[in-house]
Amino acid sequence: MAAPKETQLKLFTVEPHGLTLREAAQRLSVSQATIRNWINSGLLNTVDGKLLQSDVDTFALAQLHNKLKSRANKLRKDSHDQSELSETICGYIQPNELSGEEIALKYESSLSESFKNKEGVFYTPPYIVADMMDDISGTCGKTFLDPCCGSGNFIMEAIRKGFAPESVFGYDTDENAVAITKKRIFDATGYNSSNIVCGDFLKSANTISRRFDCIFTNPPWGKKIPKCVKDNYAAVYKAGNSNDTCSLFYFASLSLLKPGGRMGLLLPEAFFNIGTFEEARKSLLSSCEILRLIDYQRPFKSLLTKAKAFVMAKEKQADFGFVNCGIYNQEKFIRSQRGFLSLPKHILNFGISEEENDVVRHVYSLSHITLKDNATWALGIVTGNNEKFCKKNREKDTVPVFRGKDIFTDHVAESGLFIDKSLKNCQQVAPRECYDASEKVLYRFISNRIICFYDTEQRYILNSANLFILKPSFPISYKNIVALLNSDFMNWLFQSVFCTHKILRGDLEELPIWTDYFEQYAFFSEETLLEFLKIEKKNGTYCVKK
Repeated sequence: MAAPKETQLKLFTVEPHGLTLREAAQRLSVSQATIRNWINSGLLNTVDGKLLQSDVDTFALAQLHNKLKSRANKLRKDSHDQSELSETICGYIQPNELSGEEIALKYESSLSESFKNKEGVFYTPPYIVADMMDDISGTCGKTFLDPCCGSGNFIMEAIRKGFAPESVFGYDTDENAVAITKKRIFDATGYNSSNIVCGDFLKSANTISRRFDCIFTNPPWGKKIPKCVKDNYAAVYKAGNSNDTCSLFYFASLSLLKPGGRMGLLLPEAFFNIGTFEEARKSLLSSCEILRLIDYQRPFKSLLTKAKAFVMAKEKQADFGFVNCGIYNQEKFIRSQRGFLSLPKHILNFGISEEENDVVRHVYSLSHITLKDNATWALGIVTGNNEKFCKKNREKDTVPVFRGKDIFTDHVAESGLFIDKSLKNCQQVAPRECYDASEKVLYRFISNRIICFYDTEQRYILNSANLFILKPSFPISYKNIVALLNSDFMNWLFQSVFCTHKILRGDLEELPIWTDYFEQYAFFSEETLLEFLKIEKKNGTYCVKK
């Protein structure tokens, strides 16, 4: 690995008295929040609220060195030589030693996990490609595009579906993948395609005059792109706040799709339920007819996230119809597209049936309030190094600190960890009064179920747990709110709408809280809640009483 170059640092002209937080953040290419964390943990120092330029530059070089060293250690365990691999691939292609499909398989299996993660590259299994494009027909005289074609799986399926090879187009930033795709086209059709281009689709899409009848792809998942570049793409393609690479490819592709054209994207689960992608989901629901929503579970062994897909038609009409939903080769549902529009954040919760979604719509239609603007929220303590800052034995001036796994609905387990009460050197700390509040709700952060505890003992928590404090004007007691959030029905509702394994503040703030119920019943119970909501439980799920 080449030695780090000092010239790689961005240089900014600043006043001699020092750098502001904003200037330091620009200089180090991080957020201002990160700068504050480094100051809080003692890695950077301030003088009269400013940071010395020399200190920031020294810190930047140290960070760069450590990052490169860490990356080098990781790559030793999981790496490949891209230049050497390119020569090998070229050696296969030139003498026609192997078929394009055989070369594609060899190439895909040779890519290291670190390369895939950095570039967001996860090649689509053929069975998923075939399933996503299953309904494509009438391809004569029509055009097809894969904006990030990889080694050509979608493109070869398009040719099998009857698209003429000269009407098939593709982009990819990996010249090896482009060469393999071209060879596969030639092997199958005898056509030497010039329509498969080595280039960045996001840079080019707004200059492409051609419009396409069909666009199918698996875009890079979370590819590392500087925020300023993503923000620029978001402005160009009118993506709003949805500036993840998956959203950007969606909006850029949509801009090139003909009216009535078909488009399908394979995406990480977050696209369908996380707030970051809301603008993309809103666009999909309001300007397209969604034909299918498919859950392919976990086809990529190196990823924990599920892979899901949508297939849609670019149609504007007064009333959208029904969407075929379900898990690949398993249970299928028919859902109303309009029904998704009534859900918080335009979430595409297609893992439940239309009948179950009637329950969701029903309980949200009842008069309710939410925790949004009705509570103060705080994250758990981020030490930056729990092993260093969390002691296993109680020492002077330390207090117990609790993890998410210590929190249960009816108690908090003994922690076995202690932290300096001053919280000095910690990277991220909420205002002290949040931990010291006489009443607060603690909840697990990583969990597929809401687990809350009503705390009156001023417990301190690590960042695997979070907390909220109800505002004095909130009309419901802590005990009743905790009982409601911990209830089986509320957990069913939470998973039915948000379908996530993280308990996010933004999701908790969207849950309905029925004040009329608590006016009727002084104490919470599951039985009286269902009676009030006119809901009944049947066969492990819920339905609206007829």
